Amino acid sequence: MPHLTVRALIALVACAITLTGSKAAFAQDSSEKTLPEKYLRISRNKENKPQSLDTAVVSFAPKSGAKNVTVDLVGAIHIGDAKYFETLDRLFEDYDIVLYEMVKPKDKPPVHGLQNGDGSPLALLQRLLPSMLDLHYQVDSIDYSAENFVHADLTPEELGEAMRKRGENGMTLFIKVVKEVLQQYQKEWASGGSLSGNVSDAQILAFLTQKEGARQLKEMLAEKLDEFGPDMGLGATLDSILIVDRNRAAMKELKNQLANHDGKKPLRIAVYYGAAHMPDMASLLTDEFGMQMRDISWVQAWDMTRTPKTSALQGLMQLLQQGQ
Repeated sequence: MPHLTVRALIALVACAITLTGSKAAFAQDSSEKTLPEKYLRISRNKENKPQSLDTAVVSFAPKSGAKNVTVDLVGAIHIGDAKYFETLDRLFEDYDIVLYEMVKPKDKPPVHGLQNGDGSPLALLQRLLPSMLDLHYQVDSIDYSAENFVHADLTPEELGEAMRKRGENGMTLFIKVVKEVLQQYQKEWASGGSLSGNVSDAQILAFLTQKEGARQLKEMLAEKLDEFGPDMGLGATLDSILIVDRNRAAMKELKNQLANHDGKKPLRIAVYYGAAHMPDMASLLTDEFGMQMRDISWVQAWDMTRTPKTSALQGLMQLLQQGQ
């Protein structure tokens, strides 16, 4: 495979994961009282070898000391082990309301899988990484039909309006995003990082063709997610549109739910959004809602000790066959 083609494929995979475990663990750490800078972490063993990629659940309560309201920020990564999503489904059963993200019409349910022969490029792209890494896609795995689930995101029309207010349209947005992503990864190549020329073509081919290579690829991508930090490498354009505008929509719905609470019994609300949204949401809860962090727990999303059932290339071929 040509030198640039192989590297371009790995860069595409890494870029895609910034946009969007085999056992899942839910571990509480009440010793942490400061807001986390990142809502993703890598758990390591004594030899510093990655064991899992975890997502945070950060609990907030009113600074006034009132105990009748709890708001938990449930950070999400949109692809994960099957047991990760099973753990989240069980967790959500304990909440009165789960505010969830998804740009869609308010009255339209989420579309699961490649339904109705949907082999469109977008549908295939959304499932590219799960197929290559032997993981599962969030929309296919979470029970969005649960009675306590409430849509708390922009509609496509509202997102379009937010773009227009910022002077963007589909073409200008695409150009800016591609430019920012390429600049991000150009810096990575130049710095000699994990996606740079220090990775040989033989190693990259092993990532794609061997089962153990697929596990190593997942480990490499987890390291990159951990490195990017709160903005997840999105760039200024995507950060403003995908993070800031949509967070305001989520907080608007949270205000509505809190206003409707009569205070007669405790109210538990979960805000289930991508981990990249959470630092800004945490600031909004403390600054605008008068809340403070109570504790933090971690849910295992990727078990990086598990060797995938197929190689990345085999998973990709199976996906393409489904789309036919």
